[in-house]
Amino acid sequence: MKTTLKASMIGAALSLFALGAYEAIRHVQNSPEASKEAKTHQIQVFEVDPSWVLEGNPNFRATEFFKSSDGKTSSGIFECDAGKFEWHYQLDEAVYVLEGSVNIDYQGKQFTLKAGESAFFRAGTTAVWQVPQHIKKTWTLYDAGKPARGLARLFE
Repeated sequence: MKTTLKASMIGAALSLFALGAYEAIRHVQNSPEASKEAKTHQIQVFEVDPSWVLEGNPNFRATEFFKSSDGKTSSGIFECDAGKFEWHYQLDEAVYVLEGSVNIDYQGKQFTLKAGESAFFRAGTTAVWQVPQHIKKTWTLYDAGKPARGLARLFE
């Protein structure tokens, strides 16, 4: 019995090591090349479902400047002008406000984000954003996968 348990533990440890090594190799092979110079990313028109816009005519713009080798994480810049709109989060999203401000109604709570402040929004949720004049923010999206998103809903 002790031999079987010991062999199972060694097998599990080797499997975890092999999986970790595989992920590391895949990361190195698929990662973008390290920067050798500054890159310019043009902020372009960002199409949003028109039914999301509740008031005004916000002009949405964005650009992605990073995507992880596994495609689960990406980062970028987003900006828009005055307006009120819903935002439907398909992935977990962390934001950091660079300029301007926004009043947010999210999961029964109201709060304001200003330059220098951040917030986190869970995949599968919706927020109402009211931008008084202008907002420019960074975003980082993370796809934790369906099992993690389902589990997260249980703990809300």
